[in-house]
Amino acid sequence: MSTIDIDLVARLADLSRLEFSEAEKKTLQGEIGRILDFISVLEEVNTDGVSPMSSTMSAETTRAREDVVTEEDKRDAYLKIAPASEMGFYVVPRVVE
Repeated sequence: MSTIDIDLVARLADLSRLEFSEAEKKTLQGEIGRILDFISVLEEVNTDGVSPMSSTMSAETTRAREDVVTEEDKRDAYLKIAPASEMGFYVVPRVVE
């Protein structure tokens, strides 16, 4: 199993603005280690001769529909019930420092 120290878990939590108890950090330490182990297994898979793909679905099954409006505009009704709005937009608490 990959070794992830508890300090790295604490650093990742801090960067993510998340708070965990010591027990939760210990659990996350094991889970992150198992995820990294799985990634190591995937890296060992021989992909020689396998073409890169951007989707698992073929172009025949993903036909685009015509771009037409299918619902009425309810923007004003939604803005009326919003806790705060300004100039036609929702006002939300600042989350980025």
